[in-house]
Amino acid sequence: MRKVAATPEKMVEKDGTIHFGTFRTPFRNLNILDAPLYSSSRKVPAFWKKFRLKEWQHFGIITSTHYFGMVIFDAKFMGVSFFYAYDRMANKRFEHGAQLPGRSSLVAAQVYDDHCEFKKKGYLLRFENRLDKGFHKIIIDIDGKKDLPDVKGEITVFEDLGSIEPLVQVSPVTLFRPFYTHKMAAPAEGTIKLGAEEIKLDRKQDIALLDEQKTYYPYSSFWKWSTAAGYNEYGELLAFNLCQNMITNDEDYNENCMWVNGKIYCLKTARFKFEEKNVLRPWEIKTTDGYLDLLFTPSGERAEKINAGFLVSDFHQPFGMYNGRFKDDNNRIYPLANLFGLAEHHVTRY
Repeated sequence: MRKVAATPEKMVEKDGTIHFGTFRTPFRNLNILDAPLYSSSRKVPAFWKKFRLKEWQHFGIITSTHYFGMVIFDAKFMGVSFFYAYDRMANKRFEHGAQLPGRSSLVAAQVYDDHCEFKKKGYLLRFENRLDKGFHKIIIDIDGKKDLPDVKGEITVFEDLGSIEPLVQVSPVTLFRPFYTHKMAAPAEGTIKLGAEEIKLDRKQDIALLDEQKTYYPYSSFWKWSTAAGYNEYGELLAFNLCQNMITNDEDYNENCMWVNGKIYCLKTARFKFEEKNVLRPWEIKTTDGYLDLLFTPSGERAEKINAGFLVSDFHQPFGMYNGRFKDDNNRIYPLANLFGLAEHHVTRY
């Protein structure tokens, strides 16, 4: 399994050296804009670095009856946000989405004492990151429209670094272009109202998945992604994150991991087998080290296609149930039975 190192004071040194690897905690000084981008000898204008950087923060909330997914995304040429609710019992989903031109999405520079916000008339999504105090707060205030209900909510996500080991990964798109992500699974509590329906979250059984990312994506890129979480019969919180993307050396640099009650196990390469033209068929997902072996059975998907000249996005995010098994480094086998989660197949050009 990959080793986890102590987190450096900052991601990029004064001479442009980037700290690649897997780290114990998120960076306090996430100075990704200091990355050289093309070469150590070529001077790149600051405005171009800012424009090429893609950054977002995403939360997924898993309850026994619902899944809630939400994002604040700054693509620089536009700001994007969505909130969607999936009723697991009725197998029904609805979504609110919003877009604004330019840098209209505010994405936190770091997660210790900063926030993300997307705001326009009738739509507010805000993530208050207070990692120094062991939590994140999600605030949702979205007006209803047409046949979509209004959504109001406040959720606290308990990312306590004393008990939860997050995934903090810096991988090389190139030697001068970093891929940064911070992911974790943690208890959540609070309330979400979908119109007249109120869903209360209990931190003893409901789970939040965090996906924070800041990356200098190449113009054309792709990823296949998989995540899920749930409690087993012994009350242990089990969760995983797997990804296959444009990182060429993904044996040593990847975001593949398993969590057991907050303890992280870093894994080798993940490989995905599924029907690209029918993502609602079952997926087979494995890591090359043999530690994690999964079968994913989708029950629905969120999908979006954009073809606007320089901007192309073919996005599929099926959701459903995972079954399989995980073997830890002491050879203990953890059955993974009916964990709710997501997968993604995304091809982009931006």
